[in-house]
Amino acid sequence: MHCPCQLVNRTAEDVFHDQDPPIRVPVTECNEWVASLVPHVSLGVAVFALFAVYTCHYLLCVVRPPKVVCSDPAKVKWLEENCPRVLSKLLAHGVGTPSAYADDRTRRGATVPRVEIIQKESLFELARLDRENVIMSDGGHVSIDWYNERSPRQPTVLILPGITGSSDEGYAQHWIGDLTHVGYRSVVLNYRGCGSTKLTTPRLYCGCDIADLQQVVEHIMNLLPTSPLMGLAVSMGSILMIKYITECSRHGLRCPLKTAMLVSVPWNLSIAERNMNKTFNRLTLNRHLCKQFRDILRNNETLFRQHSERGQLCFDFDKALQCQFMDEMAHTVTLPMFGYRDLAHFCEDGSPHLRTPHLHIPIVAINAADDPFCPEQAIPEDDILSNNNIALIVTKRGGHNGFLEGLLPSPKNMINKALVQFAVAVFEKGVA
Repeated sequence: MHCPCQLVNRTAEDVFHDQDPPIRVPVTECNEWVASLVPHVSLGVAVFALFAVYTCHYLLCVVRPPKVVCSDPAKVKWLEENCPRVLSKLLAHGVGTPSAYADDRTRRGATVPRVEIIQKESLFELARLDRENVIMSDGGHVSIDWYNERSPRQPTVLILPGITGSSDEGYAQHWIGDLTHVGYRSVVLNYRGCGSTKLTTPRLYCGCDIADLQQVVEHIMNLLPTSPLMGLAVSMGSILMIKYITECSRHGLRCPLKTAMLVSVPWNLSIAERNMNKTFNRLTLNRHLCKQFRDILRNNETLFRQHSERGQLCFDFDKALQCQFMDEMAHTVTLPMFGYRDLAHFCEDGSPHLRTPHLHIPIVAINAADDPFCPEQAIPEDDILSNNNIALIVTKRGGHNGFLEGLLPSPKNMINKALVQFAVAVFEKGVA
């Protein structure tokens, strides 16, 4: 211990040396810390660069105004005034997914599963007010699901899903929710064997057979004679809708529908069949649809085998269960069941482009140029221009019932928003 006099005589240098020495970080540890940051910084730069490339691609290559194919200027003006969403240039149809960077074949295959994933993440619960089994003239039945029923005069939208589709599909649920929000009733036709509808006869359904649809529309009109009725259909449902409308015209009958909105119409079935058998589409969408159709057969296996044992089945059930692609399923099941000679006969009977001259009510159709079921060369622009009842909107992107929009797409796609505008304009103002 120092005495006071010694403390007074200590120099500043002595005091400095008495302090604790500073903490020194070894150079090697410092370098390791800096090195550990490099991957994170590099990843951030890479993500930023990728997003910048994506944004540039979106703005320079994707944002394009849709093409409007219509010979009636009044109808085009009506769409511009009442449905601006469907004509907006700022819609990036089919973008916001990995398909934006892929080649043409990959984009076509990626659109459908991607939109289903996005939509299912945000589905809200819809209370099905009533499921009704409607008995057909041959003893079979379909089911129809009613939503938001409030009054006999309430406008009604009849929804026809795509092949193997039902009211449980993500897109159908969103359409129902949007229509419910604006106060309209929705009724969805679940085809034979679809949407948990068990078969009571061995007869299925196809896009060329409108017998069930005719009876369902008649049933709806008998229940709701004062309710204005609009059609909304997608994919195979639009084939049925077009054939139903034209058959009314051919037989001199008044069509109960005020109008119809059709999404992803396969205008030319021969081209659709060829395109779906290209290698990538065949191994993805084609095989997936065939699996869904096989599931319908398996879910009703007891019924089919009972009729097969009695010799009352028009196709080989075991062979049908082995089908891997839709053309095989068509030759095994659809053609013999509905009496078509061959696939060409089926395509000729069902192709909407051959029926465009006979569409006598206002129709708004929306297609994408990159639709695998209906590529741009299959869209019958000349036929559509010859009938001023039809307005066709063709977007650059959108795939088959994809139509995602925006740089960062939300669950509600372009069709959801256009549908509300269109339905409100139809029921509140009337069609052009």
